[in-house]
Amino acid sequence: MKISKVIETCIYSSDLDSMKKFYVGMLGLPLVQEENNKLIFLKAGKSMLLIFDPTRTSFDNERLPAHGAQTPPSSVHFAMEIEERDYQLWKELLANNQIAIEKEVDWNGKASSLYFRDPAGNLVELITPGEWPVES
Repeated sequence: MKISKVIETCIYSSDLDSMKKFYVGMLGLPLVQEENNKLIFLKAGKSMLLIFDPTRTSFDNERLPAHGAQTPPSSVHFAMEIEERDYQLWKELLANNQIAIEKEVDWNGKASSLYFRDPAGNLVELITPGEWPVES
């Protein structure tokens, strides 16, 4: 038996409208499902990014167990893989949308990362392949 991959990552925000504009409108993640003011499910390549409003999901309900972390000030970090050839295009997209890049990291020539914040303050990383021993 083995775990094959992380299939979903969940983050939290009490302002789902701004998160939807950011992740769908700016970063281009396809919207899979949403419940108004409760949750947004987005496709991120071969995995899913789930965004819950903790004020509406931090208690057990009919469909899902309780989910929630109060934001702000709570924040998480996660990374999404991008193609090496698109690295500069992502930098330009962030700059054109006035998204400050907090840090760029060159992982010993193996990969490169861009770090920035989403509207809820979560630390988002875009990383090129090569740093982690994961399958494409």
